[in-house]
Amino acid sequence: MKNILIRYGELTLKGNNRNVFINKLIQNIKFQLKEFKEEVTYIKDYNSLMLNVQENVLDLVLSKLQNVFGIYSMSVIEKTSWDFEDITQAVLKIAQNSQAKTFKLEVYRKDKAYPVTSTELKQKLAPIVLKANPHLKVDVHHPELKIEVVIKKDHVDIFDSRIPALKGLPVGVSGKAISLLSGGIDSPVASFLTMKRGMNVDFIHFMTPPHTSAEALGKVFELAKIIAKYNYNHFSLFVCNFTPLLEELNHMPNEGYKINIMRRMFMRIANQLAFKINAKALITGESLGQVASQTIESINTINTVSTLPILRPLLTYDKEEIVLISKKIGTYETSILPFDDACSMFVPKNPVTKPKLREAEFNEKDLLWEELLQHTVDNLIEEFVWMNGEFTKKERG
Repeated sequence: MKNILIRYGELTLKGNNRNVFINKLIQNIKFQLKEFKEEVTYIKDYNSLMLNVQENVLDLVLSKLQNVFGIYSMSVIEKTSWDFEDITQAVLKIAQNSQAKTFKLEVYRKDKAYPVTSTELKQKLAPIVLKANPHLKVDVHHPELKIEVVIKKDHVDIFDSRIPALKGLPVGVSGKAISLLSGGIDSPVASFLTMKRGMNVDFIHFMTPPHTSAEALGKVFELAKIIAKYNYNHFSLFVCNFTPLLEELNHMPNEGYKINIMRRMFMRIANQLAFKINAKALITGESLGQVASQTIESINTINTVSTLPILRPLLTYDKEEIVLISKKIGTYETSILPFDDACSMFVPKNPVTKPKLREAEFNEKDLLWEELLQHTVDNLIEEFVWMNGEFTKKERG
């Protein structure tokens, strides 16, 4: 068996709610590791979680844990008794299995009942390591190998690396939100960043057949599938046929407002859906000033139709930063596939960059949008539920 030490990070700062956050994290970890029920056992501690893992699945388990929000870092540890000889043998084992030429030894005495101070134990261990490994030299500033010895209440943890994890909060502790998933680069990244703050994310995509293709819709499903590994154990992707409303928008007097009015309709539909499924917020991939429809005036014009908060995690990110995250989470290559969505296909030649709310409302006044919007919400939204690694269409009613 191998031992994986999981550190909680900011979860330890949650005061009286600490156990709520930690229990949700453990629940999410168990879901990620559900295929390893027989190979993994869990030991919950105040500031950390210990996983006892069969060695043959160690790498697979570590890989799965890299996708769980709420984990600050991890270490594969050697767990020993307080006995000095046991500690020495564990430290030597790590040193002898390393190809490093320089090392540093750190000792932390978390339990002060241990009869030797941290400094004294370090002074006793370091010469033994150097004698057994003549190729090693001490480097306290930039060591190739750092061995850490942590004295705890009834045992000692010894390890040589801290594997960085996603940090953040466990998905589900902050409620549910709906992300407007377009098929581009930005909205999957915005969804990912919202999950990092503990929100369970459902998705809605607006398609406009026959103007947008089946491939464009398939691309959206693939993006939701890619980021599913970071999301809750089950979620929904709602697909809305926006064509009737889009055709009505073609009659508006000022074409420059078309994208703003379209986004206002998106928000109205998403708000109604959110109330049905008890979502507490909406998410978009907007970045301030990135395109003409993402000015502060445009954002304000869109905000006024929503009774729910609209989260914009990318508001201060530039495109390069967004692309870097999309590559890290694996959505970039799918996002750049050449299949257009509703917004990109119907951008007017001269979009208004500083829309006025009164003008937006005037452009909506003579449109038959209210009836069409309700018809869309009631009849033109299909739900696909993600469970057990695939999407299944949910029957109406």
